[in-house]
Amino acid sequence: MNYVLSLLVTVFLCVALSGCSSDGLEDLRDFVKNAYADRKPKVEPMPEIKMQETFIYNSVNLSDPFASLNLKPQGSKSASGPRPDPNRRKEPLEEYPLDSLKMVGTLMRGKQVWAVIQAPDGTVHRAQVGDHMGQNSGMINKIIEEKIDLIELIQGSMGDWVEREASVALVE
Repeated sequence: MNYVLSLLVTVFLCVALSGCSSDGLEDLRDFVKNAYADRKPKVEPMPEIKMQETFIYNSVNLSDPFASLNLKPQGSKSASGPRPDPNRRKEPLEEYPLDSLKMVGTLMRGKQVWAVIQAPDGTVHRAQVGDHMGQNSGMINKIIEEKIDLIELIQGSMGDWVEREASVALVE
């Protein structure tokens, strides 16, 4: 029993003495405590709030932006412009987008000029002025050795049809 008591006292003394020891971090704790004690954080002032003028909407004097007159294209303008012919038979080069077609050369016989065009599937086609190509009803209006000039019909924002120039350059 005496042995157990002496062992217990020894353990108690070891625990008590370990609590008195330092971990060697006192100088770090002092630095952290005092390093920024005299500095104040810089806080920018709040931005000034600008007051907005009040506006009272009076619809009596203004037109209704949702009226059917404002939402539809106006009358004869859309009917008189160029439009694609829905009854025209589609040509083989109209199956592909214009940017996927490649001009690979030209053929000439007398005054007649043809453009040699390669489709994305690898097939080669011959086209002349007046033929159509591309998915926007593009009609060839000029063929020279370096490129093909076309006029495409695209639908505008108001539903009318607009002509747009496009070209396909020779691939080298």
